[in-house]
Amino acid sequence: MYVEKSFTPLQLFEMVWERPVLIVAKEIGVSDVGLSKACRKAGITLPTRGHWAKPESKRPRRPKPPASTTPITFHVVDIQKPDKPKTENPVKDPGTLIVPTELINPHPLVKKWLAAAKKAKELNGAMALDKSQVLSSHISSAETDRCAILYDSLIKAGEAAGYAWGISDKGTFVRLEDEDLLITIQEKIKRYDIPPPPPKPFKPGQRWEPDFAVFRAHRFGWQPTGVFSLIVDARSEVLIQKTWTDSKTGKLEAKLGQILTGFVRIAASVKAQRSSDEANRRRWAEEERIRREKIDQQRRLDKLRENLTKNLRGWERAQRLRAFIQATVEASPPDEASQMALAMWVSWAAQQVELLDPLKVNIPNVTELTVDLPSTEYGYWSSSKKVEEWWP
Repeated sequence: MYVEKSFTPLQLFEMVWERPVLIVAKEIGVSDVGLSKACRKAGITLPTRGHWAKPESKRPRRPKPPASTTPITFHVVDIQKPDKPKTENPVKDPGTLIVPTELINPHPLVKKWLAAAKKAKELNGAMALDKSQVLSSHISSAETDRCAILYDSLIKAGEAAGYAWGISDKGTFVRLEDEDLLITIQEKIKRYDIPPPPPKPFKPGQRWEPDFAVFRAHRFGWQPTGVFSLIVDARSEVLIQKTWTDSKTGKLEAKLGQILTGFVRIAASVKAQRSSDEANRRRWAEEERIRREKIDQQRRLDKLRENLTKNLRGWERAQRLRAFIQATVEASPPDEASQMALAMWVSWAAQQVELLDPLKVNIPNVTELTVDLPSTEYGYWSSSKKVEEWWP
């Protein structure tokens, strides 16, 4: 079922200059290409490519609004979406979530992580930890204290808001709204080239030998930067923030309130994406069932036609043989010896014809419309295969 959504050119102008066209088109229910065409037709100038990637201070000024007042109407599919629960900030005032500078009474998960971090070896500049046993992280040993304080503050604030934290085979997860979101904290570690050692001086007359130290020398070094990112690994709808990073606007310690609120949005988005995936799977399964039924129906029809023509050929051969037998009888000499031999032959030939004629052997098999189809692969070539004329 379709519904009409109408907007004035001025309304569309304000919408496309406040948010990207892709987001506006999704809210309306049309494609971004269709929305762009409608805007150009109405004389609405759209933001240029890369407009939203620039800082607000460097974006060009808005052009003049369109002069047209003719409403723009879109015909969109009326999809009844389930009401999404209202996202509430688990931290009413994010500014009140203060991260301590020292680790005090750490959470049991953080204690276990710290014990593993003390024994961990570094690999490519980061501690090599088993993420299925302790909190997921990819940081240098120099940032152990900061990572522990971040995780401790985040876990305690999350549990106060009703979130459950744990560690599975896939890694660290936070559970809310019956959804498990995989969490990890990563540090940006730069790789740099290490120049090879200078060759050893070669004395005149000295025998040359390969310098294996050059081959064993490290080619790369790793430099920790102290820049942290908290990453949520979850399959959700697009345009949902799932990564928070140290930046000019603030470090992760100042963004924990935003992160906790983001968990709620991500969980709701994951649930919506799963519902959409399940609906798609049901639709695909139904389409596949119909496709297979059509293939089986065509195969069944082909088999019945094959049986029909096979029985026809058997009957035609039997009729020809009967005519041949009759012609033989008429052409045989009238003497007694020939007639005795003819009688024996006619009896034998008639028996053979009875075996060949499907109407004499088993007529229910001729009129049977049920066939057994052998199992086969339902390749997509099967549904696109051209049906040939069955009657030559």
